[in-house]
Order: sequence, then C-alpha cells, then structure tokens
Amino acid sequence: MKSGFLKHVNSLITQSDLVIEVVDARRPSETRNYSLEKSVLKNRKNLLIVMNKSDLVEDKKLLEQRKEILSKESRAKVVFISAKERDGINMIRREMGVISQRKTMGDFVVGIIGYPNVGKSTLINALAGKGRGRVATSKKAGLTRGIAKVKVTDGVYLIDSPGIIPMGDEEFELYLVESKNPNQLKDVDTAAVRLIQMLGKDKVTEFYGIDKETAEQLDEDELLEEIAKKKNLLMKGGKGDPLKGARDLLERYQRHELK
Repeated sequence: MKSGFLKHVNSLITQSDLVIEVVDARRPSETRNYSLEKSVLKNRKNLLIVMNKSDLVEDKKLLEQRKEILSKESRAKVVFISAKERDGINMIRREMGVISQRKTMGDFVVGIIGYPNVGKSTLINALAGKGRGRVATSKKAGLTRGIAKVKVTDGVYLIDSPGIIPMGDEEFELYLVESKNPNQLKDVDTAAVRLIQMLGKDKVTEFYGIDKETAEQLDEDELLEEIAKKKNLLMKGGKGDPLKGARDLLERYQRHELK
C-alpha cells in the first residue's frame, strides 16, 4: 500500500474496536486486501467482511459460494448486502451490537475500509441514518481524502478511510473493480480493447447496434472507431474518434449499462 494510505490504515485499525472491510460482491477476491486483514487480526481487532453490491450478482448460488470461500480464507464473519438499497444493513447493526456489548469503557468505534468505489461511504450513510454527519458519495473513484469520523449514536462512531490501492496493481484490473474511472486511466485505448476481449465482440456490437457482418471484419481498434460513429463522436472528415469511442464503452460498462 502507498505510504500515505498505510499511515491512515494503521491509525484506523488502532482506533477501531471493529473493522469492516467492504468488498465488491461481483469480484470479492480482487477487492480484498489480504495484508489489511492480517493486520487487523494481528492487532486483535474484530473483522467483519461485507460483500456490497450483492444485488448486482444475479446468480445467488454463486454469491453463497463466494461468501463461504471468503469466510474460510479470512477467518472472519462475512455478510452480503446492498448498501444502496439498504438491504442487509440490519445484519451489520446486529453484529456491531454484539461486539459493542463486550466493551465496558469508552466509545465503540467501527472502522470502514476498502478499495475506492466499493461503497464505503454509502454504507456509512446507511448505518448512520439522516442528519448524522453524512459522508459524500460519488461514482468517481478516490473521493474520500482522509479519515472521516461520523457519530451514529451516543458512544458509537464510524470512521471512513481513503480508498486503498495496493502498489503494482494493473490499471485495467483497477478499472474493473471500479477503483479507477475512465478519466483516471493512462491508456484508455488499451483498456477498451481488453474490455472488448473480455466481453466478446458479439455482446459489444449488439449493445451498440452495429451490423454483425460489418463487425466480423473489424479488429478491436476498428470497432472502437465504429462505436464512435454510432454515437456521433466524430473527428474532422467524419471518421469516428476511437479514443472517444473507447471512453464511451468504458463509461457505459462501469455504469452497468453494458453487462
């Protein structure tokens, strides 16, 4: 982890009685931070892993399998929720209540930690309720800049942290887990080409209404130009702008319009 983030993370763990790690239910392994989990357990703090955005996983059996694997690997309690839909929030409140009863003195502090854009701030707002120091949320990754403390009720506090991006993670992988948005990518074209390869050309061409026979003759770069034409994102001379086509594709996938 970057040194600035590491300082915030260590501070959060030290202050917290319970640490909630928020992961994306669609990609729990990719959005876990293994070193963070070890640090929480090493400091003898309670760890709860929350699989957020579970409403975006259509296969509920797969969701249960992921939960079971995560629980075994982490040795922590795991719940899946949808913070945006307020589904599963009461399970977290119950867990907070059970752990808080073990503390005899002082405030009960819950630290919320995880990758950018996994839904940490949305979860805090759902737990805190209206009028209790709501945390700003955005689809733009990296909104939280530092430690933010939110009062839930007398003696109970939540702490938000900056999003954690481990050093060395590939840019496309960070895009897939929504830790980077298209505007933050250094190589938009390459990310869009990899997305086409991941999804398959048929799915992309169908989404944009591109003729199938035409698409079969195009490579991924040419397909980005065709996407730009379809969206009227043109350069001088009427040719489709492949960079704008790439950005459009990446943005629509991250907004869950293209699945």
